[in-house]
Amino acid sequence: MKTKLLLSLFIITLISSMAFAQVPLPPPEAANGGRYRYEPAPREREPLPPRHRGGPRGDIYRMCRNAGIYLTDEQIDEISRISYEYELKINDLEYQKRTIDYKFRMEREKIDIDLNLIKDLINQKKDLEKDIDYLRVEKDVSMLDVLTDEQLQQLNSYRMRYYYR
Repeated sequence: MKTKLLLSLFIITLISSMAFAQVPLPPPEAANGGRYRYEPAPREREPLPPRHRGGPRGDIYRMCRNAGIYLTDEQIDEISRISYEYELKINDLEYQKRTIDYKFRMEREKIDIDLNLIKDLINQKKDLEKDIDYLRVEKDVSMLDVLTDEQLQQLNSYRMRYYYR
């Protein structure tokens, strides 16, 4: 009886050890390259042309640097001054636009809506947007006026190569 008990205990131990003797799973870093299960696998992508890499398209400093143009200290100071002046004007107009948006929202929440006032607010907002767009273009043109003819030619050849494909 003692041998039967020991033999059955040995068989149960052997079977249970085979059931629990599985190959351990690899750690998550090694299995999928440091990603979690719910993250998609990275795709191979071709590099984007410069116009699609973040930042505003009219960033003159970055465009000049990419084109191989080195600006003098006077040019940098002049461009910074122009940028500062125009940004003040643009920010003021955007503040006025936000004020009009607020008035527009408040008017729409009223029970008795004044359509003439709504129409007037929309026209004011469109006029401000038009002025903002014009100031941005004027800012870009005045910044380009700081560059010399050689720098402008070099910048234009760079822009034709990379921006207008």
